Amino acid sequence: ILQAGEQRPAQGPAMDAYQEFLLTVRRDINCLSDSDRNTRRNAIGRLDRALAAGGKAPQHFVQRLFLEELHKPLFRLFADQTEKCREVSMAMTFRLVDLISVIELENMLPLLLAALLGRYRAHPFPEPSEELRVEGLRFLKRLFEICQGRLNPFASEILDAVAKALADTCPDAKKECCELTKKVSAHFDGERISRAGGPLVAALLANLRHQQWKVRRATLDSLGSLLSLEAPMMDHMEDALPVLGEMLRDRTAAVRQCLSECLERWLVRGLEFKTPSLAAFEDDGGPAGFDKFEHRLLILLLSIVADEDVEQVATVALGGLERVAVKKHEARQRHAQAERKRWEARKQAQAATVSAEPVVADEADAGPSLEVSIGPDFNYAAVQRLLPEPFASGRPPAPLTATFVQLHLPTILPQVLTNLTQWQAETRVGNARLLRIILVLANRQVSPLLDHVLVHLYKASADDEPSVAAAALQCAGMAGAFLEAELILGLMAKHLGLKLDGGSGSMRGQGVEELWPQTRVGRSLTRTVQDVTAGVKSFVALSIENRRQVFTVLAHLLHPDGPGTALVTNGSAIPSRLQPGEVRTLLRFFEEGAQSDELLPCVHGAMRSLLRAGGPVCCGEWPRIFDLLLRMRSGSECGAALVDATMDSLAALCGRPRRELYEEHLHSKLSELLLNADNDLWEEHSAKRHVLETLLRNAGGASAVHLAQVMPALARQASPDDASAPVRVDILGLVHFLITQDEPAVAEALHHQAPLLLTGVLIPNCTWKAGQSNSKIRKGGLVCIHALLQRHLVCAADLNASFASLLPVLKSCLDDSWMPDNRLIACMVLGCTLSELQAEISGEQLREVYPELLKRLDDSNDQIRAAVCEALTVFFKCLPPKWSRSLYEYILRTLFVHLDDPNPDIQQGIYRVLEAAVHQDYDAFLLEAQAAGAKSSHPRLCEELARLAETLRQAS
Repeated sequence: ILQAGEQRPAQGPAMDAYQEFLLTVRRDINCLSDSDRNTRRNAIGRLDRALAAGGKAPQHFVQRLFLEELHKPLFRLFADQTEKCREVSMAMTFRLVDLISVIELENMLPLLLAALLGRYRAHPFPEPSEELRVEGLRFLKRLFEICQGRLNPFASEILDAVAKALADTCPDAKKECCELTKKVSAHFDGERISRAGGPLVAALLANLRHQQWKVRRATLDSLGSLLSLEAPMMDHMEDALPVLGEMLRDRTAAVRQCLSECLERWLVRGLEFKTPSLAAFEDDGGPAGFDKFEHRLLILLLSIVADEDVEQVATVALGGLERVAVKKHEARQRHAQAERKRWEARKQAQAATVSAEPVVADEADAGPSLEVSIGPDFNYAAVQRLLPEPFASGRPPAPLTATFVQLHLPTILPQVLTNLTQWQAETRVGNARLLRIILVLANRQVSPLLDHVLVHLYKASADDEPSVAAAALQCAGMAGAFLEAELILGLMAKHLGLKLDGGSGSMRGQGVEELWPQTRVGRSLTRTVQDVTAGVKSFVALSIENRRQVFTVLAHLLHPDGPGTALVTNGSAIPSRLQPGEVRTLLRFFEEGAQSDELLPCVHGAMRSLLRAGGPVCCGEWPRIFDLLLRMRSGSECGAALVDATMDSLAALCGRPRRELYEEHLHSKLSELLLNADNDLWEEHSAKRHVLETLLRNAGGASAVHLAQVMPALARQASPDDASAPVRVDILGLVHFLITQDEPAVAEALHHQAPLLLTGVLIPNCTWKAGQSNSKIRKGGLVCIHALLQRHLVCAADLNASFASLLPVLKSCLDDSWMPDNRLIACMVLGCTLSELQAEISGEQLREVYPELLKRLDDSNDQIRAAVCEALTVFFKCLPPKWSRSLYEYILRTLFVHLDDPNPDIQQGIYRVLEAAVHQDYDAFLLEAQAAGAKSSHPRLCEELARLAETLRQAS
C-alpha cells in the first residue's frame, strides 16, 4: 500500500500480445490436468470456444499455443474418463493439426500416435464410445492425408491398431479401417507391411464374412490394395486364397464384381514382379515368386467369368481377364527379349575367348526367338449356339485370352475336375459352370486332357443336382464340337472295354464306383474324396450305371457342328461330321450297349445324335442302324413315338419311307431271326420275340410271303407245355393283329396257313389245364379263333377236320363259371363254327352241341343268352332232314319255356330261333307250339308260331 506522497515504482518491459493471450487461457490449460472431472470438462469447453475458428484469437496465436502449451494436455485427454473431454479434445486436435506445418506435425507424431492408437490397441477397446472410435479412425486417416510417407516409421503400431480396430462391431468403424488400409498400401513400404501385416490381413479376411455387403465390399477393396504390393502378396496371399474362394458364392453381385476387380489388379501387378533368385537349398523345383499364385488367381477370375449374373459380374470379369491376358502377353514378350539378350551376351563371351581362327557359324543354333507363340485361331462362330454366357451373347474369346488360359490348362483343369465331384453341392455347381468356360477358352487344346475330362463328365452327368448334370452334358456337347471324332471314339472305346480294330479289350479297370466311393443310408449320403488321377487312366465302364453314363455323354459328344470333312458323293461334297469308319465304330458301341435292356434309352439318345452328326454317311450302314432301332422299338424301355421319329429320320436320310425299311429288313433278317425257332424255345426275356412282332406289325403286306416260315415258330414259342404265360399272350396278340389287319395278301396267306394256325397255336392255348392260370390266355385264343372264322379264313373242310379238337375246348369254355367273357366268346365261336360247317357237319356232331347251347339259355348273363340265341338259329339251319324227332321235340319244349322270359330282348331272340326251327318238322313243331300256348304267359307268340307252322305245312 502506497503511503501519501509516494510514487509507483517503474514497471518492467511490456508484455507482447501473445503473452497477454496466453494469460487469458493459461488457467484453463492448467485445469485440463485437474483431478476434478467437472473442472476438466469446463476448461476444455472454454478452450474450445476461445480457440474456435472464426473466434477472437488470432490464428498464429492459436498455432503457437498448440505447439508450445496445448498439444500435450490435449493428447492426455484422449484417455480422459469423461467422454465429453475425450470428444472435445479429439475434435480440437483434428482442427488444430491443420494449422501447423507438416514438419511441426511430424515432430509431435510420436506423442499424437501414442495417444490416438492407444485407444485401439487392446481388447476390449479402451475407448468405449463407438462414435469416438469412428472419429479417431477418421483423424488417423486425416493424418495420412497430411503426413503420407512420414508415418512410415510408425507402420507396425498403426498396422496393429488398424488390425485390432477391424474387430469393432460398428460397421462404420470397419469401413474406416478399410479406408485406412488403402492409405497404408499407398504410403507404407511393402517390406514393413509384410513383416507387421499378418494380423491386419487376418482381420480383413475375417471381415469378409460380415453380414453387411457394403462392409464386405469395402474390406475386399482394401485387401486388393494391400496385396497389390509385392512383399505382402508373396507372404500373405496363401492365407487369403481359401477365403477368396468362398467369396465366389457371395449373395451380392457388387461384392463378386469387386472380387473380379481385385483379382485383375493382383494379376496385372504380379506379372510385373521379377522372378526372385532362390538359393539352392530353397529351390524345390516348383514355381517361385508370383508364379505360385498366378494359376490360382486365374481360376478364381475364371470362376467369376462363369458367374450366374452375366450383366453385372460375368461380363465385367471377362473384360478384366482380357486385360490381364494382354499384360501376360507383354510379360512374355519382355521375357523373350531378355532371353535373347542373355543368349547374345553368351555368344559374345564365347567369341571373345576363342582363338583368332575363323569359326564356322552354326546355322541351326539361331538362339531363342523373339516371337511369342499365340494359340491357333478357332472359329467360334460355327459353335455359337453351344457357348455359355458371357460368350453366347456374341462376344467370342480373344486369341490372347484363350492363349493365357491354355498356358495354365495342365494346372487348372485337374483342379476343376476334382472339385466337380466334391461332396458340397455348391462346389459342384460352381465348378460345373467353370468347366464350361475353361473348355470354351481351351477349345482344341484340351485334347491332351480329354481322358480326364470324359471320366469326370461321366460322373457329373449322373449328379443329384440337376444343374450339375445339365452343365456336364453341355460341356460334353462343346467337347464334341471342338475335337476330332477319331480322338473321342478312341477314348470311348477304351472306356467301354472295346478295341477299335475289333474284339473286346481288357475288362480290368476301375469304374465310377471305385473312383468315387459313396454309401447311402436312408437319406444320408456319404462320399469318400480321394485322388483319382491314376485311376482315371485305367477307367472302364463295367456296371450298367457306368455304361449308362458313358452313352449319355456320348449322345452329346456327337455334335453335328464339330470339325469334320466333306463326304464326296457323285462328284459333290456333302458336309459330314463323321466318316464311314467312324459310323461303323459307333454302331459297334451301340450294339454292345443294346445287349442290356436297361441301356436302350441311352443308346437310343446316342443313335439320334449319330444320325444328326453323320447325316448321309449313315445311309451305308442303315441295316445295322435299323436293326438297333427295331430292337428299341420292340421293347418297352424306349418310347414308341420317339423311336418312330428316329426311324423317320433314318428313312429321310435314305430317301425312302419307313414302311419300305421295315419290308426290306424283314426280307433280309427274318431267316436269321427264326433260325431254329421251330425247335428251340426262346428265353422269356429274349428280344427276338419282340423284334419279330415289331417287324410283322409294321411290314404290312410284305409279311404275307413269310407266314409259312413264321407259323411253325409261333406254334413252338406259344406251346402251353413250356412257354410262359406272358410269351403266349404276346404271340396271341400278334396272331390277332395278323388276322384283323386289312391286307389282302396277308389274308390270302393266312387262308393257306389256317389249319396250322388253328391246331398248332390257337386250340392248344384255349385248352384248360390243371395248375395253370389260363383264363386270359384262353380268352385271347378264343378271340383269335372268332376273328379267324368271322373273316372266313378257314375253309369248311379244314374246320371240320379240327372240329373234334375244337369242340371239347368250346364245351370247357361254355362251362367256365368264373369267366363270363370266355362263355360269351365261346358262344360266338360256336355260332361261327356252325355257320361255316352247315354243309359239312354231321348229325352226331350236332348231338354233342345242342346240350351246351341249351344250358347257356339259363346263364346269369343276358348278353350270353342273346349270343346263344344266335348260335341256336344257326344250329337249326345245320340240322339234317331226318334228325332225331325226340331230341328235336325236347329242344322245342325248352325253347318255348324261355319264350316267357321277362327280358324282351331274350323273348325276341328265342322267337327268331323258333322261326328257324319250324322248318325242320312242321307237324312236331305245330304240336309243341299248341301245347306251349295253353301254358304260356305270352300265348300270342305261340299262336303266331303255330300259324306259321300250319302255313308252311300247307304250302309244302
